[in-house]
Amino acid sequence: MTALVRAFAGELSLTNLQQLAEQKQSPQVIITPSGACGSCLLLVGALTRVEKAPGEFLQAWVADPTGTFTLFTGKQDEDVVAFLEHTNPPVFVSVTGEMQVSRIGKKVIVIRPLTIQAIDRMTRDTWIIRTAEQTLKRLEIIEEAARNGTEDRVIRQAINHYHLGTRQIRSLVEMVEEALLKADRVPGGAIKLPDPREVLLKLIKTHSGPRGINMSELLPLAAEKGIREEQVIHTVRLLVEEDECYQPAAGAIKLL
Repeated sequence: MTALVRAFAGELSLTNLQQLAEQKQSPQVIITPSGACGSCLLLVGALTRVEKAPGEFLQAWVADPTGTFTLFTGKQDEDVVAFLEHTNPPVFVSVTGEMQVSRIGKKVIVIRPLTIQAIDRMTRDTWIIRTAEQTLKRLEIIEEAARNGTEDRVIRQAINHYHLGTRQIRSLVEMVEEALLKADRVPGGAIKLPDPREVLLKLIKTHSGPRGINMSELLPLAAEKGIREEQVIHTVRLLVEEDECYQPAAGAIKLL
C-alpha cells in the first residue's frame, strides 16, 4: 500500500511517470517531478465547476494557487456524486483520491475522488503551507541527488524521466513560493524558505581559497541553491557593507 501524498496542481500537470503495478488490480503508482510517489493524493482547493460527462459520470475541477486538478467520478462513488450534484461552486473542498493516467488525448493525471468535503479557508491555507513544506523537502533531496547521485530508485527515475537540472528544480521552487503568497498565516504554519544571506555565507566559507571565491564561481553554486543572479549581487553588496565580507581583488569575495 502506497502513502497518501501531497502535491500542487502545477506539479501534477507536469507529471506523466507511472510505475508498473506489481499486480493487475493494484492501484497505479505515480511519480511526480519532485519525487512524490504514491497512488493516492490529498488535495485541497476551490471547487470551480462540475459537469456531466459521457455515460453516468461527473467531471469536476478544483483549483489551487498553481493550477487545476481534474476529478472524474461515476455512480459507484455514491457519496462523492451526491456531494458534487448538490454543491454550488465555488467552494473550498478537501479531496482524497486515486491518481490515474488518463488515456484520452494527452497523457495527464486525473483524480478519482474517494472522499470529498467542504472546508474553510484556514484549512485550505494550512494545506498550502504543509504541501509547500513537503515539496521543498523533496526538491532538496532531488537537487542533492542530481549533483551527487543516489541509490534511491524512485529519485533516479524522477531525475532521468523529467530531465531534472538546476533550471527545472528552480522553476518548481518558484511555483511553491508563488503558492505560499496566497496563504494567510495559520497557527504553526510558518515555514522557512532558504535565506540568501545564510546560503551565500556558507558557500563563501566552504568554497573560498586563499584569495576568496570569484563571483563567476559563486553564481552557479548559488543557482544550484535556487538563488538568482540579481539576489546574489544584491546580497554580496550588503555583506560587504555589513563588514561580513570584503573584496581582496576585483570580482572576488572573502569572509572577514
